[in-house]
Amino acid sequence: MTFEWRNDYVNGSHLFGEMVRPAIQLYTLRDLEEPLTETLHRIADKGYEGVEFAGLSDESPEAIANALDDTDLRPVGAHVGLDILQTDYEETVESYQTLDCERIIIPSYGEDGFTSESAVSEAASRLLTLSDSLIDEGFEVHYHNHTYEFTELAGDFDTAYDAFAAQTDDRLGLEFDVGLARHGDVDPTLYLDRYSDRISLIHLTDTIPGKDNSLHVNLGEGVVDLNACVRAAVSADAEWLIYENGLTTNPIATLTSSMTRIQELLNTA
Repeated sequence: MTFEWRNDYVNGSHLFGEMVRPAIQLYTLRDLEEPLTETLHRIADKGYEGVEFAGLSDESPEAIANALDDTDLRPVGAHVGLDILQTDYEETVESYQTLDCERIIIPSYGEDGFTSESAVSEAASRLLTLSDSLIDEGFEVHYHNHTYEFTELAGDFDTAYDAFAAQTDDRLGLEFDVGLARHGDVDPTLYLDRYSDRISLIHLTDTIPGKDNSLHVNLGEGVVDLNACVRAAVSADAEWLIYENGLTTNPIATLTSSMTRIQELLNTA
């Protein structure tokens, strides 16, 4: 099934092919009892155009690369933890090169890295050094926020995230997660506007602040102003809008409902 809006969406002067495109973070579907290659076909059938990896399961990079070719899905990027990059750097680099996956995203750094300006400075320096290595391997490198980056800091910056952005540069893109930012008690659209020149990947997530078990909820079930976030993504000329619900208990239903909701959001952006 292919939605007409993938080819025909028009909004003002924007054609859909020239603007933000929909992808899904595969962590959302990790509980499906099927090979990852089969999941990729399922995703493509729903109308998604890209996937963001969170590991490769037990399948070979070659098999996954073939499935990407068969489905025309783009390997938008891969979330790779710092621990994996420390212990399995060469294997990880080789695997994602096999997939023609050009982006490595650090999914989190840890709360200790955002408790003070000096802690932020240390985290920023470490990630820039890692970025230099991965850039030499042919990758773009991005950092994905959690909630704790939005802790208020005394001094020159509103939040630890602002200090982090100031102490890094274009070697490290910012993959902005709107739901986690909202859970961290900030307005995500403010940050999408503020750092639009650093943001090409946006995690479209919804949340209900206050509890860990509502960190992620299905789109429309939380408090995030999704319409405003998608409009900000379009204004920022972001490349990919990446859906995630890491807490879903029904991944098949979530896959279907998220694509329907993203279709609506893009059609009205």
